[in-house]
Amino acid sequence: MKRILLPVVFSMFVSVGFSQSLKKATKYFDSKDFANAKTEVEAYLEKNPKDGEAIYLKSKIYEGIADSAALHSLVNGDARAEAFQAFQQALADSSNMKVKLAVMKDNYKPVFDMYTGYYQAAVDDFNKAASTGDKSFFKNAMDNFINADNVGQYISKNEWAKIGKVDTTLVLNIGKAAINAKDDATAIEYFKKLADNKIAGPVGANDEGFKLPYEWLEQHYKESKDEANMLKYAKLGAEVYPKEPFFYLVLMDYYRENNDKMKLFGVYQNLVDAHPDSLKYRFSYANEIFGYIYNTSDEAAVVSDRAKWKATMVDQLDKSLAIDPNDVNSNWLYSQVFYNQGIDTRDSALKVKDATAKLNLNNEAKDDWNKAIPYATKALDMLDANGKKSDKSRYKSIVNLMQNIYQSLGDNVNLKKYQDMYDAADKKFDSRA
Repeated sequence: MKRILLPVVFSMFVSVGFSQSLKKATKYFDSKDFANAKTEVEAYLEKNPKDGEAIYLKSKIYEGIADSAALHSLVNGDARAEAFQAFQQALADSSNMKVKLAVMKDNYKPVFDMYTGYYQAAVDDFNKAASTGDKSFFKNAMDNFINADNVGQYISKNEWAKIGKVDTTLVLNIGKAAINAKDDATAIEYFKKLADNKIAGPVGANDEGFKLPYEWLEQHYKESKDEANMLKYAKLGAEVYPKEPFFYLVLMDYYRENNDKMKLFGVYQNLVDAHPDSLKYRFSYANEIFGYIYNTSDEAAVVSDRAKWKATMVDQLDKSLAIDPNDVNSNWLYSQVFYNQGIDTRDSALKVKDATAKLNLNNEAKDDWNKAIPYATKALDMLDANGKKSDKSRYKSIVNLMQNIYQSLGDNVNLKKYQDMYDAADKKFDSRA
């Protein structure tokens, strides 16, 4: 009988011994002696590797170690990652009511500490990179923000807190850190989570800082020459932030670089439609068309749609001057439009043999040149009155235009007047601030 009882008695002693070891680990943990708590709980888990209560205690101990920089040497690697792994392992057995009750009693504090711990570590790393110039901290920040997001999604999955599938500010921070860490793949992955879901800030808020994912993605795909994705994020950005011109301006650069004038003008039209009161954008649209009509080497392409684009150009200039009749650039450009129109008409007259038709065309040309004069005069008057030293070149260009106009009209008196004004321009403007 004794031989039968001995193993049972021995087993009971062993069980009691291990139970005492777990109690010691708990006691050390409660007193924040994490070093001894770690030793005791790991000794216990060597013999009881599936004990849910011990695994849960391990997660709390390791989170305590992670939370203290002075204790990081106790663990090789990321103590918080081991804490999170242990926490998930402990909760994996849904039938273990002791673990469930223990976690509920702690109000899920360990896993929330992991979430906030990773987040704060990421913020600290980001700030270190900014303050020290050591860019390696941006990579650390990115990794810690990602770890925080992983913990947060685990919390959300278990419905312990309301964290969205896209933890908005956290995901934005991952993207920011990734940009600074030169990790484009990660920036793309996380910025897409925001942009594809048309997120403009935390729930119920519209944060200007959330423009970044849309802007960065559009610019990234522009540089990658991925037109489809560039257009996708330009469209999404303009939809979420309809008053932000950035999305239009990037597309303009792209189409300008690729000499695609029709698409460029389409974007300009969308821009002025979104900003109808913007003199700047209306003038820029008109100026772009002017360059297309008069400064391109592809004459055939210009001639084919010249009338249409001239009408659009004049319409945009009219609207610019309706916003500000005294705008120097709009008046200057309008004078150039009439001057060039007169030159075109005069050139047509040179090709006509019929005397009456030639006379009529020459008179039309003179009429256009005379129409140019008031606009150029107004631009010069504004610069005379308010121009700075930096306006000298612009002033001289308009004066030179007036010389060309009066030379075309055969008005030598006014031609001499503007030649003298041109010669006096340096002295006039060099003395200004």
